[in-house]
Amino acid sequence: MKKIICITITIACLCLTAFGRTTRKTLCTHDAVYDANKGLLAWYEPNVPGAAYDKVIDLAADFLKNRCPNEPNTGLKLYMVHTWFSTPREVGEEKFKAGLSGSDDGHTPACTFANFVKSFVLGYYPYTGDESYIGLVRECLDRLIDHGTTPPDWLWPNCPYPSANPRSPEYFGATHWGVGGRNDGLNVIEPDKVGEMGIEYLNFFKVTGEEKYLKAAISCADTLAKNIRNVPARGDNQKEPLRSPWPFRVNAKDGQVLEEYSANAICAINLFDELMRLKEKLNLTEEKAKQYQRARKTAWGWLYSTDGPMRSFNWKGYFEDIPNDPHNKNRVQNIPLETARYLIRHPEIDSSIDIHVPAIIYWVATAFEIPDMDGIREQFWCYAGMGSHSARYASICALWYERTGNEWFKEQAYRFFNWATYVCDKDGFVIVGPDFPAQYWFTDGYGDYVRHFLEGMAAIPEWAPADEDHLLRSTSVIQKIKYGDNSIEYKTFDDDATEVLRLRSKPKSITVNGKAISETKSLDNDCWTWKPLDKGGVLRIKHSSGSNVVLKM
Repeated sequence: MKKIICITITIACLCLTAFGRTTRKTLCTHDAVYDANKGLLAWYEPNVPGAAYDKVIDLAADFLKNRCPNEPNTGLKLYMVHTWFSTPREVGEEKFKAGLSGSDDGHTPACTFANFVKSFVLGYYPYTGDESYIGLVRECLDRLIDHGTTPPDWLWPNCPYPSANPRSPEYFGATHWGVGGRNDGLNVIEPDKVGEMGIEYLNFFKVTGEEKYLKAAISCADTLAKNIRNVPARGDNQKEPLRSPWPFRVNAKDGQVLEEYSANAICAINLFDELMRLKEKLNLTEEKAKQYQRARKTAWGWLYSTDGPMRSFNWKGYFEDIPNDPHNKNRVQNIPLETARYLIRHPEIDSSIDIHVPAIIYWVATAFEIPDMDGIREQFWCYAGMGSHSARYASICALWYERTGNEWFKEQAYRFFNWATYVCDKDGFVIVGPDFPAQYWFTDGYGDYVRHFLEGMAAIPEWAPADEDHLLRSTSVIQKIKYGDNSIEYKTFDDDATEVLRLRSKPKSITVNGKAISETKSLDNDCWTWKPLDKGGVLRIKHSSGSNVVLKM
């Protein structure tokens, strides 16, 4: 059986080698740039692979921190009360600066803020050393905890709301269109967002050490463990509704299920994994750890069951602004790709990872292809090519290339990252996509955009800037980092961690907790390796005896 699957995947790969060739003369606000073989290049410094990736994340990050207006009635940044905005091109400079260009669509605080943690705290802060992004995201998380969390006496207590009304400083579900429309409705939560926000609360605690975020993460895990459902396989009885361990939409107050199925179980699994791994460090009780273990086992077993999405490929149930889908007709690309990312990060838990991850990549490439562009569509019910999702696909291809060395995946990553650069203009306004109305979403354009380029550069470090120093990735959360003229100092949450850096020059010395570690040819505990490139090189550090790392250049 495995041989048949491998043959099928190989054939799919061969069929896809010409997939997605961009042919347009312009993309968004830029003229399209091509190489001699008519392959798409990025719009910024097109002859320097990867230069535009650093450029667009800097532009997007700068807009979010320095130039995003405040909404006038609440005084809050637009991203705290709106899901998307219009730029001066659409509404004029005066209206834009006054903070009046936010949309009337429902706001998506949980998804937006979780992605802010991923992009700007876990990714961009270590990459640049700009600590101000921690404060920016802290303000968002505090708003969600204090003004967007279900009461402690409800059936689904202490859960973050995925939706809110536009311009509302209080998040309680979006009533803008009501239940069954393009929003969740009053008191309605999405349990997959409880898992997604829960793991990012935990990550933010790892960075800051502030207990309120740990408490919020544990509350999310407790509620998910309490409300998990055993979902037996339907077998021949296909008239039974398709259900998942947690429903997609549920009224948090009375437990009424509005939509039964979501394939997005991986965020909750990740949350349980991390809390159990840190059980002793966090002083979690044995009973609580057992509850998490039981819930995790149930969710993982369902994921690979006959009705689970790893076998059925029924990947649906994520986006907040999609109407109820009781017949499960929609399909999305982000859930399978993020599941693949989890598997790549934890290859030991799936003995068939070399079948499952390529199968997901090829399925997304086939189901969401855009015939005349190196881009990926969002979902069946919003079948538009989007920059963030194209960058997501590219990042998974880059990671799979890093694991396998298969050049096809590197080429896919390169072309689709290049395409995704075009949605960011020279002012840092990140539009959804070239065939989408002029909308600039804080999820797609910022939180779920920046992180994918960072992941791609970490997987393929020669794409990171050659004339700068950057920490590209760590297996642990980075708590502190400082870039000096002749040194780099950083601190990881875990003592045992591995980092990847792109540097201008080979370091003269590296210490961990004050003790020197040696250069070696292969990476092992408490050592480092150096791979020279045309300019500078790639440094990899493995340490287990401490968390304070100092590089002298």
